[in-house]
Amino acid sequence: MDSLFLFQFACFIFMLVNAFFVALSYLHVRWENKRYERSRWMIVVAFLGLAIQYVIQMRFGFRAADDSLGAVVNILVYTPCFSLISMGIYNIEATRSNLKKMILMCSGIYAAIIVVFCVGISLHHSLYIREGLYLMLTLFCVSVFYCIYMIIQEMIRRKNMLETMAATDLLPYVRYSRASVIILWLAVLAMPVAIFSTTLLYIVGPAVLLALLFFNLTFIALGSSYIPTEELLDKEEENQGSGEKKPLQQLSEERRNFIQNSLDQWCMDLGYKDCNVNMLTLSRTLCISKNELSLFFDQYLHSNFRIWLSEIRLNAAKKMMLEYPDYSNDIISAECGFSCRTHLYRIFKTKEGCSPTEWRDFQSTDVAQNDSNSA
Repeated sequence: MDSLFLFQFACFIFMLVNAFFVALSYLHVRWENKRYERSRWMIVVAFLGLAIQYVIQMRFGFRAADDSLGAVVNILVYTPCFSLISMGIYNIEATRSNLKKMILMCSGIYAAIIVVFCVGISLHHSLYIREGLYLMLTLFCVSVFYCIYMIIQEMIRRKNMLETMAATDLLPYVRYSRASVIILWLAVLAMPVAIFSTTLLYIVGPAVLLALLFFNLTFIALGSSYIPTEELLDKEEENQGSGEKKPLQQLSEERRNFIQNSLDQWCMDLGYKDCNVNMLTLSRTLCISKNELSLFFDQYLHSNFRIWLSEIRLNAAKKMMLEYPDYSNDIISAECGFSCRTHLYRIFKTKEGCSPTEWRDFQSTDVAQNDSNSA
């Protein structure tokens, strides 16, 4: 066996294992999320497609025969597979109408690649399609650049939406977003170099495989800690369809008092303990419009929903730590509405400059000193 065959076989095993783990992680999600599950199976199909591509290369020896032959097969398979991965990423971010636009664009580009491939074969009567290969590569790069642009736009928009309308831990999403962009950029940078040179493939290939592994790990981590927020995107899509815009208005003093009293009562009823709560669910619970709540947080509390709710939960966590010093941070985080212990940790680090355990120890020491001084 030569080194190329072994490398292709290793890539084949890598793709199969990754597809298996992404599929198997379905059993470990905390909440059912239709968008996330659709993305999962898009990514699984993409990895299976990449695995099949390596089987074809090993069976028929295109890459072993000539770099240009291997490049043709690479582009024919990599394009739909990377498009599927991109759509899987985009599907979590975007409304259904925007996803349809992306599907049409990627399908159109791939159709153009197929046309170039068929024309090249008819002109040269072989897979050595010469200048057609460069045109296929150009179309592949256009497809990936388009996907990167669309994904980055949606990631920025979604992050802004989550920061104002949800109170979940953003770190898993941020890691996933970065991994998504990294893998797509690596595909653009590595593909033109790697597919035309088997020697360079040994150098660039492992880097792409590591990026794929990093992406899969962050995707699985996102699913294990992801709180469903697709209703926010669905609501946004409804608003876009109806042309609804946030009105500019001032709340009357009577209305401000009503909203403040409603929020106070909601806190007294321990509504903050629901880690799934977002601006829409709060709006429905209080029977106050989302626009009025946004206006109240912005103009009268000089804050937003995420910051306000984080402070409510932080104060509740502090109170519980003092009243129940034996409770672990896991119990505290669950009882106070934090999605996980690490979310509680980051809030303490941001607000208090120390971990929950350090804050608890400091309070215990302070109480002990006060008691000794009193004695």
